[in-house]
Amino acid sequence: MRKTADIRLTAAAAFILASAAAVNAQNIVKIKDSLYDGGGVDNINTVNAIDTVNAVDTVNSINTADIVDNVDTVNTVSAVNKDSSAAVKRPPRPPKPDAADPPPLSGAYWGFGAGLSTGTVPIFPMWRKHFPDSLRLLGLSPAFAADADKGDTVRLRYRVTEPPDAFNFAIPFRLSLYSVGEKHVFSFAVSFFSNSKEFRSTLETADTATRRINITERLAYYSASIEAAADWAIPSIFFSVDGAQQTFLSFALGLSPINSFTRECEFENDFNSGDARMQSVADSVKKSFAAISGNGLSLSWRAGVSVVKRYPSGYGAEFGLYYSGSYSGGFYSDGARLTEDHIKKRGADLNAESVTGGKPLAFFSNQAEFRATLLVPNGRKKN
Repeated sequence: MRKTADIRLTAAAAFILASAAAVNAQNIVKIKDSLYDGGGVDNINTVNAIDTVNAVDTVNSINTADIVDNVDTVNTVSAVNKDSSAAVKRPPRPPKPDAADPPPLSGAYWGFGAGLSTGTVPIFPMWRKHFPDSLRLLGLSPAFAADADKGDTVRLRYRVTEPPDAFNFAIPFRLSLYSVGEKHVFSFAVSFFSNSKEFRSTLETADTATRRINITERLAYYSASIEAAADWAIPSIFFSVDGAQQTFLSFALGLSPINSFTRECEFENDFNSGDARMQSVADSVKKSFAAISGNGLSLSWRAGVSVVKRYPSGYGAEFGLYYSGSYSGGFYSDGARLTEDHIKKRGADLNAESVTGGKPLAFFSNQAEFRATLLVPNGRKKN
């Protein structure tokens, strides 16, 4: 059927072309006659118009044949393209739904926390201010007999080689038990922190560097306390922190039955062990750097803001920024109540009236603290 249709179309196209040629021939004869009769330029335009129409007719005839002949081919290609497009273009995947935030913390939790605090602990500046930083405070004179038999003398020189750090930083650690509700948190905790400073000095002879006494003194302060805290939720309309599920205003009170300090000293002799004069100097210096320690009580308070967040695992975290203060006093050592003069005066007898009659050792401390706590569920709920 396809070949028969093609033959018929070809014959029809040939017939149309032959008819067009005959018409054109007749038109040309008529146009020539018109020209001879004086038709002029207008007749030439007519010829061009006729030629243009004939050319268009011829093109239309050819295009008609081509279109008829290629209908099936075009349709086939379109079908293939549609199938290919259908195969390549897939419907878009639906977006994944956002994971829902876990519900806020609720129930009992163990807390394991650590922080960073900085501020004033007055016992440190009190100790630093009254260093024995001269030969006179050490009870020595600049010149001493190097050899008693010969009457030779040498000069001593004393200098601080490493002063103590002026900043007070501490890292408190906490173990706590939390009861977390929607609008409140109650906690009970035990905490511990320590801080220490040291200074280094050198006592040496001016004639040679081989006769030297290296001195290192440390003051350490540490405290262990128990604390009870209550937190109240802050409505989000007033205050909130991005990423946190709950924001609380926190208050706490604590008591430190262990509130202690120690002052100790180390000596390194860098001279001949047979040097009797330098050994006597070292023995005298040791009395001026006598060790002392004491323990007292401290009452502490704390206020600040904390945020709590729960994770999909069921664990939680608390982050807080606080102001904390404390009052420390009632320091005793070997049954003797310590005074400020025990820190200021070196080498004095603990029971001497010159130191026991002074102002009792007591001071306020003020600190700023940042703390992070991991909250672990106290028990797993049964499904």
